[in-house]
Amino acid sequence: MRAKSEKGFTLIEYLVSMLLTSIIMGAVYSVFRVQTHSTKVQENRLEAQEYSRAVLDMMVREIRNAGYAPTGAACAGVDTANAQTLKFQYDANANGTCTLAGIDNNESIEYKFDTTGCPAGFGNIMRKATVPVTDEAMTDCNIPIGAANFSFLYYPQQTTGAAPPPYCYPGTTNPSGCVGDLDIAANRDNIQRVTISITVRSKDPDAEFGGQLDATMTSSVDLRNRGLPS
Repeated sequence: MRAKSEKGFTLIEYLVSMLLTSIIMGAVYSVFRVQTHSTKVQENRLEAQEYSRAVLDMMVREIRNAGYAPTGAACAGVDTANAQTLKFQYDANANGTCTLAGIDNNESIEYKFDTTGCPAGFGNIMRKATVPVTDEAMTDCNIPIGAANFSFLYYPQQTTGAAPPPYCYPGTTNPSGCVGDLDIAANRDNIQRVTISITVRSKDPDAEFGGQLDATMTSSVDLRNRGLPS
């Protein structure tokens, strides 16, 4: 009696199947890898945007109070205004004192850019209060150096249909098209709108897929104690 022949895979068929399986698995892995890194890049971008928005919102809330003096007391309002420093006062507790000589808690605030303690090429946005004396970093050494990455623009009240040009930074002709030097106290007293721009760099870069990510946020705040733009 003849034994039945049992057919199996040849070596060539086996090798071909392994090759095809490897190609399919490689393609699936490549897609998975790209999707994973793309998701990470999007998360980093969103994190940087949320970070910059949170810092900007806090600054806007305080800056809009510049010059606030509900009892009619003399208030210095904007004391220092340049490209990367803004110092202002307001009568936070409404006790009738709003001068540097009689300042109370958190009534004299300064926002500034400082590179102290940060890696080369980076700095922090600092919030400094006169009373109590504090100098706190609002960021984590993730603001790239450069006026384009953290800056203030100052505008007078709009009195015509066309938007007014910004004031000039002290002792300069910047920004382009500016009028009225902020060295002059009267010009600082007439500041009605401040535009703030912040660029935050992501802290967890993916060098292969997207690298360092920067998120830029810009907001304009009207100093509500100086009247409203017309």
